[in-house]
Order: sequence, then structure tokens, then C-alpha cells
Amino acid sequence: MTHGRTAPAFAFLLVAGLFLALAAGAGPASAGKEKTPSYEDLNKQYEKAFEKKDYAKALEIAEEMYPIVEGPHVTVCYNIAALYCLLGKKGQSYEWLQFCLDAGYSDYRGLMSDEKFAGMKEEDRFKKMLRKTRLDGYLAMLERADRDDFQMPEKVMEALALKPGEKVADIGAGSGYFTVRAAKAVGPTGIVWAIDIRQEMLDYIAKRVAEEKLENIRPMLVFDDDPQLPEGKVDTILMVDTWHYIRKPEYAKKLRAGLAPGGRVVIIDYKPKPFEERPWGPPPEQQTSREELDAHFAEAGLKPAKEHTFLTEQYFVEYKAE
Repeated sequence: MTHGRTAPAFAFLLVAGLFLALAAGAGPASAGKEKTPSYEDLNKQYEKAFEKKDYAKALEIAEEMYPIVEGPHVTVCYNIAALYCLLGKKGQSYEWLQFCLDAGYSDYRGLMSDEKFAGMKEEDRFKKMLRKTRLDGYLAMLERADRDDFQMPEKVMEALALKPGEKVADIGAGSGYFTVRAAKAVGPTGIVWAIDIRQEMLDYIAKRVAEEKLENIRPMLVFDDDPQLPEGKVDTILMVDTWHYIRKPEYAKKLRAGLAPGGRVVIIDYKPKPFEERPWGPPPEQQTSREELDAHFAEAGLKPAKEHTFLTEQYFVEYKAE
């Protein structure tokens, strides 16, 4: 979903987006218009004005199109924000852009590269909005509806067979996708350390913890080279889609130091595939083969103890101390 687009694509997304409205009546007051002509006619007028770079006219038409829809769709808000910026009206542009973010916009790369916002890109307010967009986009990726299709979280949890009272470290916890599941599995007598290098992720997990009334999750902010595990206390260290960011034997040694007697390190990560075969997941330069993974863990004195093969895109391996 890229918003740095040409006028025809810009107009097409307006057409497509308007049918996916959000809650009615929440937009900035400046959008209110009584005239409601044919949407199709307005869209043609809008496209012509934009192609001529008559942004003032395009904005006028866009604001007439706005009340025709049932509610303030993200694409409409974005386009109006961009037009205000092109006209040098930054205050109105920020107002609409903020509303766009609040309504669910999360295309960080699109906003970052969109030259229609060139007049605001060096301003702290815009950079703050850009950071929020990046966070929202990452969270949306982690919690996307189709992730369950290949991640098979319920089947993974069944295979892990976590026990009540167990102490678990979820390293690279992200949105808490597995953190919350693990916390429910180990129960109130267990502990799950939600470990991440980004405070925004831990803040998001904290909200989930409060909503679900879970009292056994311990958020931990760490550096990227040290998980800061309590020495010899962790029964299961879980790393899902995280090892490909690390790939260091020294880190594996720190994992082993955190294991309780008989404990295990569980790695779930992507099987290497060319981009043409799988145009998502980690880029080719980050992908880690099982051979490389086993070698890193062997240096830490950890060897494969069990392998689960039901995931189609990822390997799922449990390591234990030799």
C-alpha cells in the first residue's frame, strides 16, 4: 500500500477506498459540505485537477467527495493531508494526517517516500508521526490475519506443551503474539519474560496484559547483544522469527547461561527461500540455514533435541545442553 503514487493510481485508490468506510462523523470539521453530487463526476473532476497540478481545485473536490462516503476512510484523509501540504498549509495538513493515523494508516515506507510531504519531512512533528506509522505498520504485520495460516500458533503451543509453573523467556516478543499464549499456558504460578529491544513493543504488550488481566508477564527492555536472562532460571527460551536478526554464537552462549537444568531453547525461524518463491519474510541476506543455526548453537554447547516438521515456511527446533 504505497501512497507516493501517480494521479491515476491516486484517484483509483480513492475510488476503491471509499467503499471501505470507518465510523461515521469523526473527521475534522473542515470537511463538512452540504452538496452531494455524483461521486463518479467528482472523481473525474478530481483526476483532471490533480493531473494539471491544480491542487487547490483538487482539494476542493476531494472535500466534496468526503461526505459522500459513510465515514472518514483512511485514503481520503491521507489525500486531503497531502493536498494541504502541497498548498503550503501545514497546520491543516498535520490535522488531517493525524486523523489519518488515528484511523489506521500504517504504510511507513509510503509516507516516508511520498514527495507530496517534502515541505514537512524535516520537521520534528512529521518525524514523530513517521515513527508512529512505522510502529503501527510493524504491529499490523505481526498481528495480520493471515499469519495464523503459516505460523499455526495453536499447533505450536500444543507441541511446546508448556506446563503450569514453568518459567519462559519470549525473546523478540514483538506484539506479544506468543507471549500471551505462553502466559496462559504456564498459569499464575509461572512467569513469562517478554523480552524486546524496543520500548514501543513492550508498551504494546503492557496494554494487552492489562486488557487480558494477566499478572505473570514481565516486560524486559534489553540491548540487541544481550537478552539479560536470569542465570540458570529459565525452563523454555522461545525465539520466534528472531534469530535471523542475531546470528551470533556469542548470543547462543548467553541463552545457555540462562537455562535452568533440563531447560531448552526453542527456535522457530524461516527456511531460506529465494524472494521469487516467497516475497515476504526476512530478506535473503538475513535468512539462516539449519546448518548455520546448528553450528552457532553447537559452539554454545547446545544440540538439537527435538524437531517439529509441521510448519511449511519455518523450521521448529528445540535445543538442549550437551
